[in-house]
Amino acid sequence: MRPILSLLLGLSLFIYCLPARGQEEGAGLQAVLEKAYLKWCDAMLRKDAQAWATSISRFRQTVIRNSVVSERLSFPDAVFASEVKPPELAGLRLLEAQAVGDTAHLVYFGRIDLGQDKELIRENVLKLKFLRENGVWKYDSNRISRLDSAPDVLKALQEGKRPDFLDTPEYTPPGTLPPMPPLCRIPDYKAGSKLQSFGYATTMSMNGVTYETVQDGLDQQVLIGGLVKGHNEITLNIKAVQRPEGEKPVLQIRVYLLPREAGKPGTEVLRWEAPESGAPARITLPIVVKP
Repeated sequence: MRPILSLLLGLSLFIYCLPARGQEEGAGLQAVLEKAYLKWCDAMLRKDAQAWATSISRFRQTVIRNSVVSERLSFPDAVFASEVKPPELAGLRLLEAQAVGDTAHLVYFGRIDLGQDKELIRENVLKLKFLRENGVWKYDSNRISRLDSAPDVLKALQEGKRPDFLDTPEYTPPGTLPPMPPLCRIPDYKAGSKLQSFGYATTMSMNGVTYETVQDGLDQQVLIGGLVKGHNEITLNIKAVQRPEGEKPVLQIRVYLLPREAGKPGTEVLRWEAPESGAPARITLPIVVKP
């Protein structure tokens, strides 16, 4: 299952405004965004829930809250439970500061310190994402891209060259704010799913949350909103896609009650498999959980 701790690192406070639209770059943007990030860092290190809530984007705060309660953990206490430190910016080289509309990012290269042992610190790429809400830039999230399998990119960065990946869509702020997710219910049970979708593009929806489409792959999720006692339901939207000749399509969804203690097996409460004649375009499956 996808862990929630990777969602919990996101940071800071202060109110700074920039000119409204279009693309913005340069030292002024860098200074504004770094101050927002460092304020979030301060809230995280002090374990100050109020400062954290005012410094991180409302979008990310909602995503984290939904993930925490779906794990049946205490919010916001679980936000500060990880021993991983916010990435430090000292010693990193800025590759890009860019804002498009109400979205922005800072991209750095260097030895990224998360509080791990010194021998584990490697040269990688760090991207910090920001959202502008009501005219105020707020920290949203970060992503570390490891360079172990990209020696040519690592060498170019070590030589001070501008990397080509900065021109890709992944390293271009999208320009518009993501849709705000609804607050999910607090479930009676933590639950997870395993979706196998080969020969199909399958989109799973449950509790008002729509997950990324799975095509020719296996996906595991901790279900946002979990399961409650009694009636629950999960919906699959399915589209057939071409398979290599001789390979049969496979579509199976399994849902489990997950134990609170790590390492213990879950309890299966749903298993559905598409018939050999083919899957329907849409199906809603009931899940009944008895106390």
